[in-house]
Formats: sequence, C-alpha cells, structure tokens
Amino acid sequence: MAYQRILVGIDGSKQSDMAFNKAVEVAKQNDAKLYLLSVINGERMPSGGPNGFGFVDRSVYKPAVETMKEKLAEYQQKAKQVGVKEVTMEVEVGNAKVELAESYPAKNDIDLIVIGATGLNVVGRLIVGSTASYTIREAPCDVTVVKTDQNNKRVDLKKNSYPEI
Repeated sequence: MAYQRILVGIDGSKQSDMAFNKAVEVAKQNDAKLYLLSVINGERMPSGGPNGFGFVDRSVYKPAVETMKEKLAEYQQKAKQVGVKEVTMEVEVGNAKVELAESYPAKNDIDLIVIGATGLNVVGRLIVGSTASYTIREAPCDVTVVKTDQNNKRVDLKKNSYPEI
C-alpha cells in the first residue's frame, strides 16, 4: 500500500522530532504529501461578547502560534531539502487529541498519521490522557506511533517526562 497524505503531529518534544524524521522517510518512499500539524491546546472559538470580556481572548494564543509556525517552517524546509516534494504546515488552536486524530485527518483525507509515543508516566496519562492512545482509537486511517530514532534504537526520554512513581 502506498500512502499519499501523511500527517505528523509536532509539539516540539523529542518524541515529535523522532516522528517527524520517520514521517519524512515514509513520505519520500511513497512520493507522498507531508502535512505538519501543531495544535495549541485551548479554546477553538471563544464565545462571549465582542470584546471577549469574561472569556478567553484569542490573542493569548498568538505568541505560541507564532513560535510554532516558525518551528514548523524549519521542519518544512528540512523535509524539502531531503526530497519531500510537497509539505504543508498548519498551527491550530483546539483540543490536540481531536484535531490530530479526527478533525484534521477528515478535512485533508489523511491516510497515515505519524506521532511520537507519550513520555508521560501512569499518573500523567490518567490526568491528561495519551494523545497516542486516543489517536490509535479514533483515527479514520493508519497510525504509526514512533518510539525509536532513525536507527530504530530506543531513546531515553525520561529527561522529557515526569518522574516515575
């Protein structure tokens, strides 16, 4: 099976870097379009009055969105430099799990999602849940969860995670 539209979730973590690297390889092998998506967790469309009084003002997300756009532009350039012909990037504000697993794939007819494995411990997963687990369960397409580097070697991610209990 050849994948034509590959989505990779980018959040700035070591896990998402590893997922990006592997997604680039799959995109090159399949001559596929690569979609880079970063989701800033927050209200997608705040409700309330015209001044946003008493509600979340969308401008609070602007610095995070701009930072991620710059980061995604770097990823986009790297992917193109190594031979991926078509690379799209987007930063959204919303529920990361829903955007990555459901909304974005449906809107863009994605046939493969590549994401990094969570670095959270058991308590962290209970509190915030695992984006990887949710994506595997809810995505309308194949999902690859990346746990290893380009050489398929396990990477010690403990430095990027909460302490074990």
